[in-house]
Amino acid sequence: MTAPFRLYGAETSPYSLKLRSYLIFKGLEFEWRDRTHAGVEEFARYAKLPLAPVLVDAEENVLQDSTPTIEALEREFPEPSIVPADPALAFLAALIEDYADEWLAKAMFHYRWSYADDQAGAARRIADMLYEGAEAPEGVVESIRARMAARLHHVGSSSETAALIEGSFARLLEIVERQLAGRPYLLGGRPCIADFALAAQFAQLAADPTPGAMIRARAPNVTGWTARMERARVEGEFEDFAVLREGLAELLQAEVAGAYLAWMAANARAVADDGAIVHVEIAGAPFTQKPQRYAAKGFAALRAKHSALEEHSALAALLSETGCAQFLAHAAAADEDGEDGEAEE
Repeated sequence: MTAPFRLYGAETSPYSLKLRSYLIFKGLEFEWRDRTHAGVEEFARYAKLPLAPVLVDAEENVLQDSTPTIEALEREFPEPSIVPADPALAFLAALIEDYADEWLAKAMFHYRWSYADDQAGAARRIADMLYEGAEAPEGVVESIRARMAARLHHVGSSSETAALIEGSFARLLEIVERQLAGRPYLLGGRPCIADFALAAQFAQLAADPTPGAMIRARAPNVTGWTARMERARVEGEFEDFAVLREGLAELLQAEVAGAYLAWMAANARAVADDGAIVHVEIAGAPFTQKPQRYAAKGFAALRAKHSALEEHSALAALLSETGCAQFLAHAAAADEDGEDGEAEE
């Protein structure tokens, strides 16, 4: 792709913030364009799906979906690199990035549209964006609030699963807070793709009253890192696998294997069987959700990345002891399913 770019996104979209912070880090020239009511037709000209972000280059080439967009840009503009030279760390960065996109996103959406104060604030911010700061027509804010709250089931959020989702977020917050102690980014002195994905979700959570209060009260390292990621820069090199292993093991066991991969595997089975509901136990509690074909495709891509790795005994041992290997090792029947529109925003 050719700079300068136009990035169509939304301040309330973690995936838009993820891609924007990446472009800033790479020093790539771009123009940010909010998804406004007046710009609907312009956005629709480029978007394959009505979801942000969409990146358009100087020659009108279009990329949509933050992960493949970042991967394509990284091949085109390799410096400064966000990919560790150690293939084990590179894979773990991709694994944690997908955890953020597919699992942490559930907590972000749950908090935003489950609690009255969070709903009100988010609905108002969306209306302000759509109408470019002008007064929205009567009823618009309430309409946004009601429509988004009605979509909670799409991420598996319900009165039955609320404690599970919130417990998962609380665990993650503690783990990431410890991982960031003494280092500016998750894997050392420069950000990897997992930093961009996780920080974007945390930025959205921090913007809402309920999870934002938790983050500010419990996680000063996370708070500083989230702000730092808006203008991330190289401050050193990636640390060695052996140095990072202990902290990563905690994250992999408690959250990546214990929640995200368990759900992804169950979702892939449900998609392959054309099932109506995903049933899985997470942290000793039942979690149910409508199957997501897009997530099944992403799981297939992640497994393919794992299969393509050359033998790495230290990584293999880490994935085995944390419970990740059992989910990554075997091909899923859903691996050949194509994208069906359940993408990100």
